[in-house]
Amino acid sequence: MSAVMPCSFADATARAPGHPIVLGERKFPYPYQAMLAISSDADSETLRKFNLVHEFINTTADTPLGKGLGLDFADSFFMYNGTDMPGDVDIGHEPMSDEMSWYRGTSDELYDAAAINHYIHVGWIDTMHTFGDFSMKNPHNTRFSRALARRALSELISNGDRLMVWTDHGNQSNVDNFGSYGDGAFYSYQQGANPWSPYYHTDLTIPYGIRFVWPDTSSDQFGMSSMIYPIKLPDGRRVWGFWRYTSEGETSSGAQKWNWTPYHLDEQLSQSHLDELVRNHEYSIIAQHLCGTTYPGVLPKNAVQALTRLAGYYRNGEILVTRTSRLLIYNVSQQYVSYRVTYDSQKAYIDILTIRDPVFGTHVPSLDEVRGLTFYTTDPQRTVLEIGNQPVPNDLVQDNPTDGHAPSIEIKWWSVDTTNYAVGSH
Repeated sequence: MSAVMPCSFADATARAPGHPIVLGERKFPYPYQAMLAISSDADSETLRKFNLVHEFINTTADTPLGKGLGLDFADSFFMYNGTDMPGDVDIGHEPMSDEMSWYRGTSDELYDAAAINHYIHVGWIDTMHTFGDFSMKNPHNTRFSRALARRALSELISNGDRLMVWTDHGNQSNVDNFGSYGDGAFYSYQQGANPWSPYYHTDLTIPYGIRFVWPDTSSDQFGMSSMIYPIKLPDGRRVWGFWRYTSEGETSSGAQKWNWTPYHLDEQLSQSHLDELVRNHEYSIIAQHLCGTTYPGVLPKNAVQALTRLAGYYRNGEILVTRTSRLLIYNVSQQYVSYRVTYDSQKAYIDILTIRDPVFGTHVPSLDEVRGLTFYTTDPQRTVLEIGNQPVPNDLVQDNPTDGHAPSIEIKWWSVDTTNYAVGSH
């Protein structure tokens, strides 16, 4: 092959006559103009509600909520249920002690473990909503311990459950939260990354595989050019923080106007928000509690309408709707990919060299890490995609027509799996 070529239009034209011209990276996989994930917290989750929500969003079956939408959505879960909060978790006055969790309470007795393990493997769960629901009426008490963290991670590893995403949960009893410690007096309760605390666990959790953390921060910004930012933890470890859209601003007294319940999904996924996301070519992660109601149908009518509206933007090729983990992995790769363009035998070669990840280090990516990366080229059929000088398998290469700017070539994004994976209770 010839010498390394830059991706600017002028240089490529001057130095590669007769060859295809690589014009640079497209921000999102073709034909999409934006990317969105729904990050739903496991609060008040039961298997009944979980199944109803996922059958409607993930499958194309006829469901009690309507025709399934066939979207790529993954949920979160608890390992433990250590809450003493009053109230019902589901219809029939089902108590909070029946909240969906891997173990029963904080014991070592398995509760919803089989279902949760199944859903992790099939892709309906991709996020740890901390180690459990430890919210208590007295926020100065907690049932969390380092021993519970150690047991949880050992159990997940033994079942082949590797998760990259962590979202903080609940009130100050949830001392396993981490990521915002030191950002103000309120966050002093976050002890998960404090190596001098009995609740310290990130020396276990980060090596286990957690790469992305939502550290209990609010945001009223629906779309962003990037969702990720680096965090240095109190123990010196580094992790990616990420933003979620959680509220529509503040009250006159400075309190957050949280809108992350199903009753506000219509406001979150409004036409104006979705149009703005497309227009600005942005990412969005919506914080929600899709199982947070005791409503028999789980999702109210306006929430069903909002999700149906979102599915329309997906089907029209405007917004790529995907699970939180896939959005975050793509965000890192899209933002930090290093590649070179060379020309030979009337072909252009795009060789993906590394992901220059400033948090976890520069590395040659796996194929899964670069799914969706798309490059503008004047002739996709004479452009070759490689990773570390090895051609990307033909069945994962996609040639795209022009989007008004230029044609493109892409490492295929994930196919949507609309299989109904719902399983019964205990």
